[in-house]
Amino acid sequence: MKPLFNKLKKDIYKLFIIILISFNKTFSQEINEVKSKNYYLTEVRGNVSLEVEISDLPTNKGSIYIMILDEKKNEIAASVSSNINDKKSKISFDSLAPGKYTIQFFHDENNNQKLDFNLIGIPKEKFGNSNNVRPVLGPPKHEKMLFDLLFDQNINIKPVN
Repeated sequence: MKPLFNKLKKDIYKLFIIILISFNKTFSQEINEVKSKNYYLTEVRGNVSLEVEISDLPTNKGSIYIMILDEKKNEIAASVSSNINDKKSKISFDSLAPGKYTIQFFHDENNNQKLDFNLIGIPKEKFGNSNNVRPVLGPPKHEKMLFDLLFDQNINIKPVN
């Protein structure tokens, strides 16, 4: 009876280890997945993909809010990404129509879903845009941020402040 009990005990122990490993693998996959939500704000679609990498962020905390606008300042797409690793975030958009676009983003470190400003109107949180245009006495000019998106493209943007 004792050998049977020991074998049963070992089998239960093995089963417990297998369950523990499978739970650990499931949870680790969820953590490593890209957690972003894209919103397309227009019915106009195309066959061009855009991957935006935002680098040189100050921390891994918070979320990235990103907006794509066309050359007429119409909002085309937006995304919220909570996946920041190694002070970088990658956000992909597909089904964009070829054309001229601008990208604007901010790093919402405190997750209050808005860009925070100090008393005199200077942003407290990091922000940036396509072509890495630096602001001069106000937001950058839309025309300076425009870039051509004619084929699948990868863009790297860094915060300007």
